[in-house]
Amino acid sequence: MKEISVVCIYYNHNYGSILQSYALNHYLEKNGFKVNVIPFKDVPGKKEKIDVFLRLRLSKTFDLSIVKRKVAEYKNKKIYSGDDEEYKNGAELRNRTYERFIKTHFDVPENDIVREQLPDYVSNSRAVIVGSDQLWTPHDILIGYHTLEFVPAGIKRVSYATSFGVSELPNRYLKKRAKKFLKDLDYISVREDKGKKIIDELEVGKKVSVVSDPTMLLSRSEWDEILPEERIVKDKYIFCYFLGNNTEHRELAKEFKKKTGWQIIALQHMDEYIQSDRDFADKALYDIDPFQFAALIRDAELVLTDSFHGSVFSILYHKKFFVMNRHKDAEVRSTNSRIETLCSTFDLNDRRICDFDNAAPETLLCREIDYTTVDRKLENKRRESETFLLNALED
Repeated sequence: MKEISVVCIYYNHNYGSILQSYALNHYLEKNGFKVNVIPFKDVPGKKEKIDVFLRLRLSKTFDLSIVKRKVAEYKNKKIYSGDDEEYKNGAELRNRTYERFIKTHFDVPENDIVREQLPDYVSNSRAVIVGSDQLWTPHDILIGYHTLEFVPAGIKRVSYATSFGVSELPNRYLKKRAKKFLKDLDYISVREDKGKKIIDELEVGKKVSVVSDPTMLLSRSEWDEILPEERIVKDKYIFCYFLGNNTEHRELAKEFKKKTGWQIIALQHMDEYIQSDRDFADKALYDIDPFQFAALIRDAELVLTDSFHGSVFSILYHKKFFVMNRHKDAEVRSTNSRIETLCSTFDLNDRRICDFDNAAPETLLCREIDYTTVDRKLENKRRESETFLLNALED
């Protein structure tokens, strides 16, 4: 059987990260490849951390507003989370659920390998794939793992739907490092138009394809076979999945509830402790694994999110949904570009809510989605993405 090694962050406690890792591996196995998920967690040592900090501190990537926000998050959590028993118990339960899912669905050794073992670990593979997610951030370029620089000569290096996580590389040194590893890749694909623009401007002499996220390589019917059949919530509901700390998103959800009468079901405090999540939902769920997360979207009447994968599964399951920006576009590490590409690809730009002064639920609910057209575009994009991936591995 043809062995493929995969570099992914399957271990990250994030629904999107886990689902896209699972989907890529599942797709490869379905097409006759033996998948070898590399059990290496990209945790830099003290020297590497200092080097990364110094190099980013001197670039536009070092955004003081991010540092201030992180400090505020820490203070907020320390002040408000101490008396929130639901949060403390729920966070522990969610982490246990993540770990249980990872152990069940990813065939990796109990013990991680170390960096020096990487070349030997992939030596029997016909190709090493990096993908998907934001694995080429300035930090990742400096660390040099997701860039596949460890792969021995003679083994193909392929990127699938990989993202830079930024709209531009901020200095000459990072551009030089990026150009070097990109020139060594045999096949390059990214997830966002801005990622393709970054590579094209580096003039690496390689064709760059913009492909679909791995979760979209699987059809709705294939996901139906994977996800639990039984509904988690019996009554009609609005599913809210907000990663960012934006009070106006929660307030708009409450307005939708007033208009529809549907209860709010939410996954709360995902990336940080968020005070406005307290008493926001009718029901906050914590013991939810990645498949159940997708099932909650499948069974919702309406989905409100600031998440890329929340939007992806809304599209796959023909949901009425609206997506908001998690970050301001001006922020260096804004992740809005991937949602922008997703919505523009399927002509769903009217699903984005950026102006909350004019976001009236009664008007928004009247916006219909022509899913016949969306499905046609999705099938075409899926075929293009499959062609790229299979050609890269079979060539």
